[in-house]
Amino acid sequence: MKLKRMGVMNVTPDSFSDGGEFLSPDTISHRLKNLNQFDAIDIGAESTAPQNHSIPWQTEWERWQMVLPLLNDVTTTISADTYHPETIFELLKHWRDHKLKNRLIWNDVSGKFDDSVREFLKSGHDYIFCHNLAPSRELSGRHMDYVSHELNLHEYFRSHIHPHVIFDPCLGFSKTFEQNWEILETFGKIQKMSKHNRWLIGFSRKSFLRKKYGLEGRDELDRLHVLELEKIKNQLSGEVWIRTHRPDLIP
Repeated sequence: MKLKRMGVMNVTPDSFSDGGEFLSPDTISHRLKNLNQFDAIDIGAESTAPQNHSIPWQTEWERWQMVLPLLNDVTTTISADTYHPETIFELLKHWRDHKLKNRLIWNDVSGKFDDSVREFLKSGHDYIFCHNLAPSRELSGRHMDYVSHELNLHEYFRSHIHPHVIFDPCLGFSKTFEQNWEILETFGKIQKMSKHNRWLIGFSRKSFLRKKYGLEGRDELDRLHVLELEKIKNQLSGEVWIRTHRPDLIP
């Protein structure tokens, strides 16, 4: 098993985990420097927490303008957390125009493997395909309105195996409290049934962790995240990205 660490930075005012923390050049630059030592930096410019309203891609792209000038000194992979194809293709253009050598990952929480995804894959960069049952990209943030009793994750993923695709069960999206824990505890089995060797798992600071253990403090949640990872590490296989707010805690 090859473990990769992906650090999180949200340039948003309303993200559940770190909203409002990285909204100036100084705070963004400091965070980028801290995360540059890890395998990837996942940057989000729109919160998909169910209580928040969706925003147009132009607003998301405006937030990216705070980040783009600061990427010149970043050497690690950049993951763009967006369900807007317009944003990812603007980023691809920026990569080409500025001859950035970093790999670019499209971390797409929409769960829509559509023509825009197929077009993006032609670029040779990586794509994260998430389990989200919302019926359209525009409703990606309303994922908790669309929860199924039958997950069948291996069937959901199996038809989209591709060397540049990373599968993400997307814990916290379109899932009950019980389903989140079932997926986490049987993640290795899901990997094997889906017959794919590139995966991401992200449950850092998720509400189902807080709910089970009655924790509120971020430090406590971050330590708990590491303990839960240790419980499942032996069952994992292939390439596994760990998306976390504290990659420094992952051994």
